[in-house]
Amino acid sequence: MEGQSKTEKKEQTTDEGKGGNDGAPIVKTERKGGTQPRITKIEPVLEGLPITRRTPKVFPDDPEEIDKYLNQIPLFAKERPPKEEQSEAWKIIEAIEDETHPTKRAIALKDNGNNCYKAGKKRWKDALDFYEQALDVKCGDDRLESQVLSNRALIHLKKGNYGTAIEDCKSAIAKHPWNSKAYCRAGQASQSLGKMKEAMRWYEHALKKAGDDFLKRNFVRNLIKKLDIIIEKEAEAKREAKMKRAMKNKAHEMIREAVKLREIKCTRATFSGEHQPKLDTKGGIHWPVLFMYPEFLQTDFVQDFHELRTFKEQLAQMFPPKTPPAPWDQKMNYVLLELDVYIEIKSSTPHTVRRVGMDEPLAEALVMKDVVLEGVPTFMVVSRKSKYMENFQGTHNVLK
Repeated sequence: MEGQSKTEKKEQTTDEGKGGNDGAPIVKTERKGGTQPRITKIEPVLEGLPITRRTPKVFPDDPEEIDKYLNQIPLFAKERPPKEEQSEAWKIIEAIEDETHPTKRAIALKDNGNNCYKAGKKRWKDALDFYEQALDVKCGDDRLESQVLSNRALIHLKKGNYGTAIEDCKSAIAKHPWNSKAYCRAGQASQSLGKMKEAMRWYEHALKKAGDDFLKRNFVRNLIKKLDIIIEKEAEAKREAKMKRAMKNKAHEMIREAVKLREIKCTRATFSGEHQPKLDTKGGIHWPVLFMYPEFLQTDFVQDFHELRTFKEQLAQMFPPKTPPAPWDQKMNYVLLELDVYIEIKSSTPHTVRRVGMDEPLAEALVMKDVVLEGVPTFMVVSRKSKYMENFQGTHNVLK
């Protein structure tokens, strides 16, 4: 027809009584190049075929079950499952491994371990597993096994398992004595344990085994140089500590001698503990002193009381009128001019004290008769304005 495109010309006819094998009608489509039959109804064709339906696997929810499920897939497995629990994929891999040369298998496992180590801390456990498998192959190549042991030692070194790292290095050296990395890592582990001399011996061996390899020799030299600096610093610290101990011992001897020259009686407790008398550059003694206020069960600790300072000078810095009253002295009884100072003395009568003059220096109070210092010198302070004075004098044997 004139109004119809030649390329789009189609003519469909249905032949009655004719059809496919199942009686379905055949639609003829006329295209350029000829007419081709096409079956439009396919259900009868499929009726004779067997129908099989696959049940989808349900992915587990429990984390342990997930790990167990993934372990059956070699690509995602964290570890190789036992033989009795292995999937078909694992059995195929083991069959391939059995046909592979032991050395090639060991190299492949070592490379897998190296890749896991490079992947970061989270894969170090996997790297250790691969190294263990590489050693279990027992390929008979001592140099290769030495490399595996040395690499495993590196992971133990990074994890802080220094003793285990040293043992692996020793095993690596036994397999291949020219493994310079094993010597270096043994030295680093020993250094981390504080065994500097032992570390230096390992580094010296590593330098010998490095041969003519410039990079290896340079690496070992840097390790030795850094260790030399550490050893020198430690030696300097020990010298300083020794000098300080000597100076401290000398100071103790001098203060003991100074106390002895003043005929002050004291026990060993006076020169031990946190608070001890000190000698200044002019030969004066500075004492730690404890003031007790028995009426209120309160105390004041004076860290530095010069032996030539009087009690009046010291207490003037602690009580009115020059300073505010103590918070526990609500009646304002404890003022400088109303204070009496007492020191306990050694006597057969309990609670025997001797009164100390306010204008007396500390040195004179410490050499009073029957005064024996047991630790820090201690003095009791009572106000004459307080009613407690009568109670104190009644409970204490006061000597003048």
